[in-house]
Amino acid sequence: MVDHALLDTYQAVAGDPERMTTADLKRIQADWTTVDELLLDLHMIKHGYTTDGYENHVERRLKAVCADESVVARLRDLKL
Repeated sequence: MVDHALLDTYQAVAGDPERMTTADLKRIQADWTTVDELLLDLHMIKHGYTTDGYENHVERRLKAVCADESVVARLRDLKL
């Protein structure tokens, strides 16, 4: 689940997992990858590289993996 705590950690290391301890990264590896993927998807959407169908897919995924709407909004605004 992507939540504010995960995004805090992600921002603290500027999205670079090598700046984390191995133990911490193992604990959140799957969610970390999800954040990376969603940020790439949102970037592609923003710059017009996706279809409407893919945008709908990303919207559904955001709702499924984010703790709440405030996390979705923060993820959309995240700039690294």
